[in-house]
Amino acid sequence: MKSEILRLCLRLALLIPLLFSSCSKNFQKSDLPPDFDGLSFEGEFPLEYASAVKVWEYGLLRGDRVYLLTVLNSDKYLLADKDLELPKNLPPEIKVIRTPVKKVYLAATSAMSLFNAIGSLDSVRFSSLQKNAWFIDEAKNAMDEGKILYAGKYNAPDFELLLKENCSLALESTMIYHSPQIKEKLEDLGIPVFVDKSSYEENPLGRLEWVKIYGLMCGGASRAEEFFGGQISSLDSSVRAAERSRESYPSVAFFYINPSGMVIVRGGEDYVSKMIEMAGGKYAFSFDKNNSSPSVAVSMENFYARCADCELLIYNSSIDNTLSSKAELLEKSVLFKDFKAFKSDNIYVTGKNLYQATDKIGEMILDLRAAIYGEEREMKFLAKIE
Repeated sequence: MKSEILRLCLRLALLIPLLFSSCSKNFQKSDLPPDFDGLSFEGEFPLEYASAVKVWEYGLLRGDRVYLLTVLNSDKYLLADKDLELPKNLPPEIKVIRTPVKKVYLAATSAMSLFNAIGSLDSVRFSSLQKNAWFIDEAKNAMDEGKILYAGKYNAPDFELLLKENCSLALESTMIYHSPQIKEKLEDLGIPVFVDKSSYEENPLGRLEWVKIYGLMCGGASRAEEFFGGQISSLDSSVRAAERSRESYPSVAFFYINPSGMVIVRGGEDYVSKMIEMAGGKYAFSFDKNNSSPSVAVSMENFYARCADCELLIYNSSIDNTLSSKAELLEKSVLFKDFKAFKSDNIYVTGKNLYQATDKIGEMILDLRAAIYGEEREMKFLAKIE
């Protein structure tokens, strides 16, 4: 009975961000699906944690399925088989993506690990990163073998190569909005653009659940469901163990220091702060719920006032790869010598692969739990410094 109660508590904790976000900036319960000629509405595709995307499922008499995606209540996409005749009353603002997708230009780097997790790396033909910038071995190997080609950065793609190789989809991050002319040109050339907005998910598991979206695109929906279910299952039992470890959560600071000496921390609603809380930690800036920015700059003096008593410091080396020892931390500021975590040798740095490993969010949470509670674990994303 006690374990069941703990399991219920965990589920509620994981769902809290989803419940609050769904009542505010994303979708309303009263949303009604549009009608399309020749398509029958079947229902809403189930997403347990993701709130930045909604999926309506439609059916045809022959049994095919068509999916309408609405991202943050604005961008709309219709996923339809390449041989399917499109509805005549399809609104022009709905972009059509033919499935299963092939020859994708992947410029949303966080999505590569999700394609890889469901065995759909062969859907990716082009990369916006060169081989050495990837921390995903399978992606690097595919580029070595010529299966994935470098096709220029997101803001300067090789249009000639994309056309020559019949690119069927440009998968972009929100950075593409800084170069709207590139998005427009891709679409003018007949290459649909899908903008990944998983970074807007407030629940870390919502980011991971985007694997189901890419499963629908690649024809691997069942593989995506199986992968996601396995991640949730293993994380569920492990986090419940952390719940039993302490009644009060240890305090944690996650940060890096930029060249001008400002301390960059994650906002209170950011997914990193949510992962810390899910791992059993109390994020030092979690009270700042009104700041929706993923990163916030504070002075060293302000950081000291807020975090000097934190039991754990985590330095974000995926952004600033300049820290390998406590001595180097002191070079950034002598104030660190008075931090509780500095005195107790409880300082960790992240790996460079932190932001590319979307498929391993569960592993990140378990690494955080091990650091917070001093548990033995072969960590994949954190390393202790001396």
